[in-house]
Amino acid sequence: MTDPLLSIRGLELAFDTFDGPYHAIGGVTLDLRPGEALGLVGETGCGKSVLTRAAFGLLPSPPARIVAGSVKLAGRELVGLPERDLRSIRGAEVAMIFQDPMTYLNPVFRVGTQLVDAIRAQSKGRIRKAEAKDIALAMLEKVHLPNPERQFRAYPHELSGGMRQRVLIAMALAAKPRLLIADEPTTALDVTIQAQILRLMGELVEDMGLTMIMISHDLGVVAQVCSRVAVMYAGQIVEDAPVERIFDAPSHPYTRGLLKALPHPFKPADSLASIPGSLPDLLHPPTGCRFAPRCPHAGPACVSGPVPFADLAPGHRAACRLHLEGGVLGGTGALAETA
Repeated sequence: MTDPLLSIRGLELAFDTFDGPYHAIGGVTLDLRPGEALGLVGETGCGKSVLTRAAFGLLPSPPARIVAGSVKLAGRELVGLPERDLRSIRGAEVAMIFQDPMTYLNPVFRVGTQLVDAIRAQSKGRIRKAEAKDIALAMLEKVHLPNPERQFRAYPHELSGGMRQRVLIAMALAAKPRLLIADEPTTALDVTIQAQILRLMGELVEDMGLTMIMISHDLGVVAQVCSRVAVMYAGQIVEDAPVERIFDAPSHPYTRGLLKALPHPFKPADSLASIPGSLPDLLHPPTGCRFAPRCPHAGPACVSGPVPFADLAPGHRAACRLHLEGGVLGGTGALAETA
């Protein structure tokens, strides 16, 4: 197997507050290999965006601080790296697409000006303006934006939401980064445009050989473009598996709860299940499984200490005591009853 492009080991992150440290990320370990498309899913507030921003130094410090752990990009340690070195990595090696394109495009500058400035900044000024314009127009065409010359001269407010999102994708990919992070890139779009953007991202990942992390709370969205899924809950990864396994054989009670909450065209709306309770207080995180207070199968062993991962199949692991030591709390049979 190839060495991972991104390797995260035991990452812990806290936000210092007046009430004490808020433990937003609690010991995440994750590998991402070249060419993989990973979906990072979980309900709002579980730490998906915080994890990726912490990995590349995009959180304000203070109040954010990395308590422990390691983040390596192509073998290079990023934790503790000076800001100047991190800036040379962002954009050139790692690019990010955000969920609200209007927020990240300056309304007083034309689209073309912003694209050219971004391309020249990523190249540290080595690319001249005329060449940067040619690259920008080529990228606008690559993301299937109609009439690239016209959109190049337009202001952001003159474009639709889907067109603005395509501009952000073009801006992110212009420097040909090794890793693309898409943070809920379709949230603000209607269903038809969302499908177009997802199809476009799938094409670009394949054509450009990108490695990608797509952040979403929607498993259905992730299934369209990702080959692997990591499920996050309360700042920890609880299940990691190929996308087919997540849908065919979900093994963590939280993953099963998420899947039960998905709407289905052949089921009435009142048949949708919900997960009772709410996220734990991460000012005082639980000592054992963080999902235990909401889990219908939790037992004394679940709250007694950290829960290690169990390897269930090639590439499939889950942090649940139901799968450890032959199933100390009933094994997969207890889970099967909830399917």
